Amino acid sequence: MSKTSTANASSKRIASGNESALRNLQNGLLLVNGSAWILRFLLSLITSRSLFPRIFPLILYILSTTATVFIWRWFVTIGSPKRGANGRGDVRVGDDLAGKGVVELAWDWVYMTWICTIGSALFGDRVWWLLALVPAFGAYKLFNTIRPFLAMFLPSLFGPKSPRAAQEAAQEPEEKESRKQAKLRARMEKGDKRVQQVQRR
Repeated sequence: MSKTSTANASSKRIASGNESALRNLQNGLLLVNGSAWILRFLLSLITSRSLFPRIFPLILYILSTTATVFIWRWFVTIGSPKRGANGRGDVRVGDDLAGKGVVELAWDWVYMTWICTIGSALFGDRVWWLLALVPAFGAYKLFNTIRPFLAMFLPSLFGPKSPRAAQEAAQEPEEKESRKQAKLRARMEKGDKRVQQVQRR
């Protein structure tokens, strides 16, 4: 199999995955937001809950949904295949929307927005606190990315092992060897011939 056919197969896989992801994202945006307002309406008829959320959750809903729409447009921009200037030239496959890094964090934002939108419609406005998990996860990923650099400057805090763990690891072989020596000494005291042969060599 040549490199060109392997690259073409990979490009087709990425293009197909991106197309499916963009379609699912668009359908999810419509389905989640539509069903959330339908649920709010039905629950306002059944319970004493208001159709519209309070001011702060409403602002969170508007901002997070707007951010999700921007993420969708950004995914369309980076994930769609691009043709040459004349429309028939080279086709450049878009970036992989299943990739890591910023794309992964954007997907996390979309999913948490959807969870908070449906959750707040069902369980109340306190569900919007879950949205704070996305920046917390981003900070965790950023810390794991810069931790090797921090280990160069602060090895006692961010290094692979603390000094105490290194000392314990160094003491373990000595203890194992001293046990071995104790066994050999015990065999020699009993007059074991194997031990005497080893000593002669």
